[in-house]
Amino acid sequence: MPTKTNLSSNLLVLEFTKSNKRAFRKLYELYWEVMYIKATSIVENEAIAKDIVQEIWIKLWQKREVIEIRSFEAYIHTAVRNNCYKYLRDKKFSSVRLDFIEKSYILSESASKKQHDLEETISTIKHAMNSLPKRCKQIFELSRFKHYSNEEIAMELGISKKSVENQISVAVKSIRSNLTVLLIFLFS
Repeated sequence: MPTKTNLSSNLLVLEFTKSNKRAFRKLYELYWEVMYIKATSIVENEAIAKDIVQEIWIKLWQKREVIEIRSFEAYIHTAVRNNCYKYLRDKKFSSVRLDFIEKSYILSESASKKQHDLEETISTIKHAMNSLPKRCKQIFELSRFKHYSNEEIAMELGISKKSVENQISVAVKSIRSNLTVLLIFLFS
């Protein structure tokens, strides 16, 4: 049996999808703090949690006319979780990349060698990406460079979320494999 809160949330969502700013504001007032607390518990950083929650609300407003929400509470909890995990994944990817670059500079012998190694790395990454199948490359670029969520990619390309996840996994493994070969070559 639907609760009073669920019914009022459903009515607010209905009005919000019709571009009613007051309904959107009321949803924001009702759910912002819950979303923020959940995000903070995942990323363990208040400023980043605020940014993540704010980004979710911005996307909600931008997609208000096409979005289909059955349960607003379930939707926002999933959005918070997914966006937090995406942030953590991207942060890890960036730190691994920064560690790699830092180690490359430390172990290089001269400035020209450093430049050559960097060019070699960039070339290897480009080569690895270009050797990916067209769809796999497209999905990887949407995920990593345009910061689309897996759900957004699936919707845009008309494929399942699982297919998106598999293609990203294939791309990451291929690029990682190419970088591993480069590392072995550079540091041997």
